[in-house]
Amino acid sequence: MIVLDALDECKDNRTTSIILSSLSRHVDALLPLKILVTSRPEPNITTVFKWTELGLVTERLILHEVELSVVQNDINLFLTMNFRKIGLFYGLDNAWPAVEDINALASLSFGLFIFAATSLKFIQDQNYSDPRYQLAELLRNTTLTEASYPYHHLNQLYTQVLTKAFPNISSHLVGRLKMVLGTITLLQDPLPLLALEQLLNLKSGTVQETLLRLHSVIIVPDEEDRVIRLLHPSFFDFITNPTRCLNQNFVVNAVKQHTLLAHACLETMCGLKRDICEIKNHSILNHELDDLPARIAKHIPTHLQYAWSQAAGMVSQRSMHDGSWLTLAHQVCSNR
Repeated sequence: MIVLDALDECKDNRTTSIILSSLSRHVDALLPLKILVTSRPEPNITTVFKWTELGLVTERLILHEVELSVVQNDINLFLTMNFRKIGLFYGLDNAWPAVEDINALASLSFGLFIFAATSLKFIQDQNYSDPRYQLAELLRNTTLTEASYPYHHLNQLYTQVLTKAFPNISSHLVGRLKMVLGTITLLQDPLPLLALEQLLNLKSGTVQETLLRLHSVIIVPDEEDRVIRLLHPSFFDFITNPTRCLNQNFVVNAVKQHTLLAHACLETMCGLKRDICEIKNHSILNHELDDLPARIAKHIPTHLQYAWSQAAGMVSQRSMHDGSWLTLAHQVCSNR
């Protein structure tokens, strides 16, 4: 069996199309090999299964239609095994946690593994180093309700993670947190720690300081050259949706954040200069340079590469009649 997990998270739709079209052409020759594809129901993916040979040879399983009791048993086992690891790490008594607490947390998950996984990260977070208290807090502040949709409890969990990390947040920190969180959630490609700070013109260490207590929802590496990632796309859905993220201190306005990022990209591109890779021969074509990737890596910082590629992509997607990017570029250059 081959598993293609989270196919919808390919950042290039063309790549997704190539994968699915290749499967469609060769699926008969692949027997008895089985292929499991998991994905959100994105139109560019579901359409392929509807209108190609794949639809005739595949079975579709919709996870939220699986009987809840089946999923709950899996989540209960998942929680039990991971609580055992947490207990060993912190040297806790084997009686912790109580079976009732595990069952309660499994019920709160409402069939969502991401709820269980995020809960465990919240409980074992070494920034707090108190898993017993963290579990008690989680169970006390996340109420079991007959909500009409499963994300109700996930919303409560994400809200609790944020409010626990920033219980008395200042207006200054609100602005910085929204800028950092908004940038991480809306970047087209994840950026390393240092590149993110350079793009946003922040002092070294600012991003790590801002996200110090959010390791249960955001993967923040210690190394500056490794990218920052969300633990799960559902956090993006939560933090950019004001009907789900009800605390105005944490909700990110996607339109404003995209504008901020566009401005940051244009500001960054002011660092471009003629013959930046020091080729010293303007008649040479890109494919004629064997060491072009090495030259780019050496002479063009990661944040500048990102700004350049995103701005170029945005401009190419705009019609000639839409001057918003040109207007913004003019404002940035005028300010300088």
